[in-house]
Amino acid sequence: MQHRNTMHSKCTLAIYICTTFNQKTNPMRSLLSFFLAFFIFTTVAFAQTYTVGETEYYSNQTYSTSGLPKVKRSAANKKAFLESRGYTKTPAGYQVDHIIPLSKGGTDSPYNMQLLSVDQHKAKTARERSTTTTGIPTFSTPTSTYKVPSYNSASYKLPKMPSYSAPSYSVPSYNSSKVIQTGSRGGKYYINSNGNKTYVKD
Repeated sequence: MQHRNTMHSKCTLAIYICTTFNQKTNPMRSLLSFFLAFFIFTTVAFAQTYTVGETEYYSNQTYSTSGLPKVKRSAANKKAFLESRGYTKTPAGYQVDHIIPLSKGGTDSPYNMQLLSVDQHKAKTARERSTTTTGIPTFSTPTSTYKVPSYNSASYKLPKMPSYSAPSYSVPSYNSSKVIQTGSRGGKYYINSNGNKTYVKD
């Protein structure tokens, strides 16, 4: 890995400094060599990085908001992005923004960069900070409570339904006795129980 080679070279330098200064009898030089070696060693221990694609990450640092590895921003990638847009430096009034935030898994590659005005960048950053690591907006629980209305069943009366009376029908009565009548042409008939004429043969 790239960071292991860097660590090895820096540790070798620290050992060389200690060995060189300890050959001198001056105790001040020995003390100075110790602090210098300690500084180099701690710098190596706390600044190890590893590279994935075009993005370099700190191996022992994470973002507090998401817990993802912290990105070491690349000046070379930023320069490549600006050159792809025809600029040699960031235009006045604009800032280079990562489309997908680095703290949420975005890469430090030129294709994940864009130019935004200062106001646009501030507004985008505010929206990103108002969301969780999954991109879901956070909402505060309302303090007011909703009371369900209560109903008194004893005081509720069903509406009265209109009364309906069935109509009465009278069946027409017919006289059972046959009354023979004579028609205009001389025919004889009587009215049967159905109310129709029934002719009688002579």
